[in-house]
Amino acid sequence: PSRGSCMRCGTCDGYACATEAKNDVATRMIPSLIARGMTLRENVVCVRVMRRGTRVTGVQFEDRITGERGVLTAHTVVLAAGALATPHLLLASGLDRVNPAGHCVGRYLTRHCNAVTFGLFRNTPNPDRVFDKQVAIHDFYDGVTDPGAPRGPIGSLQQLTPPLGLAQAYLPSAMRGPAALFLARASGLLAMAEDQPQHENRVHLDSARLDRFGMALLRVRHRYSPRDRAAAAVLVKRARAVMREAGALGTWTHSISTFSHALGTVRMGDDEQTAPLDAGGRFRGLDNLFVTDGSALPRSAAVNPSLTIAANALRIGLSLADSIEPARVIRRRLPIFA
Repeated sequence: PSRGSCMRCGTCDGYACATEAKNDVATRMIPSLIARGMTLRENVVCVRVMRRGTRVTGVQFEDRITGERGVLTAHTVVLAAGALATPHLLLASGLDRVNPAGHCVGRYLTRHCNAVTFGLFRNTPNPDRVFDKQVAIHDFYDGVTDPGAPRGPIGSLQQLTPPLGLAQAYLPSAMRGPAALFLARASGLLAMAEDQPQHENRVHLDSARLDRFGMALLRVRHRYSPRDRAAAAVLVKRARAVMREAGALGTWTHSISTFSHALGTVRMGDDEQTAPLDAGGRFRGLDNLFVTDGSALPRSAAVNPSLTIAANALRIGLSLADSIEPARVIRRRLPIFA
């Protein structure tokens, strides 16, 4: 009853819901967990995970507003900072040295091979300019027989027309007016190709340069394989065909180079020589450190990974809840950093 009404404004695609209408973490989970005893520390940067032997003994932090420093302890530590920041903290803490697959921490970075194909129409396809992400096409997911297409899974198409404000934010000022005219008569299909996990794609520390918190800067290295680009090209070709069949006067494709779907840098697996995490999400070499974010996923698939990340985190969370004494859970207020 207390939820707001969805305005289909489009901001929820990349941010917490502005009207608190979406079933996202900020709206549906955090308030309830705080009411049940969770402590949420905002503007806190974790700079080091401390260990003694095979156990994590504490997490060093610094408040980026006040400069306060301290160490927090817990029976179990869960790291979920994303596929870039999680390996950053692990490497900066030297924890790769205690893991039999430590040489793989930060490697096998994936991020999907994405591109948006716009169709330009005679009439406005979305006159009310509401957020349009209702159509998904998975006909080509398991592969196609097109000449030059790679064998095996290709990927998916999904409707996505960026809101005008978002598009203008990335354009020079001289292009913002023409962009408004273009988007008013355009509709988009996002091609999402699964990229191959490659050992060379990685994040690593630049020890010669430190950030304001004293951590070595993180460097990112990623290149798509020929297969990645071939799969994306097939999807773009199909997206253009869909747009033409829908009546588009012409099409234009824009490649996406963000790391919004970054995965795989601390991957799970059965082989302790190549997978830093075991099947339960435990960081090998340590008894009480778990990773539950996208870095744990060994493959990217060709869909938005959010639900898969959430499902895996819930699976690991349930296992942890079963393993911790109920009395300990009641007594302790476990901190979560944001």
